[in-house]
Amino acid sequence: MKKLITKKDLILLFVVLVAGVIGIILINSADTGKCAEIIIDGKTTEIISLDETCEKQVNGVVISCEDGEIFIKESDCPDKVCVRSGRISKSDESIICAPNRVAVKIDGKKGSLPDAMTG
Repeated sequence: MKKLITKKDLILLFVVLVAGVIGIILINSADTGKCAEIIIDGKTTEIISLDETCEKQVNGVVISCEDGEIFIKESDCPDKVCVRSGRISKSDESIICAPNRVAVKIDGKKGSLPDAMTG
């Protein structure tokens, strides 16, 4: 009679579990952003430090910043997906309100320069 679980199966299971744990650690240790860009119609209109507490109203959207996190507090859009997106604080996270053409994106490097420019 054959064994149900072999030594190779256990090694494979161990490797998959270790890879999963490493992946979770890497995701949770993502850099916390230092500032947030407010983007309207595809153009950055303002850069806000996440170290300060503020509340801004742009294009029918109320954007709040507190405790190192930024979120959309209120919006006059019909579905409110942007409000339900919650708080963001890690590099390259974003919240988008498509009906109001507003986006908020976390940038890990305050005042960073673009990687490349085309023209």
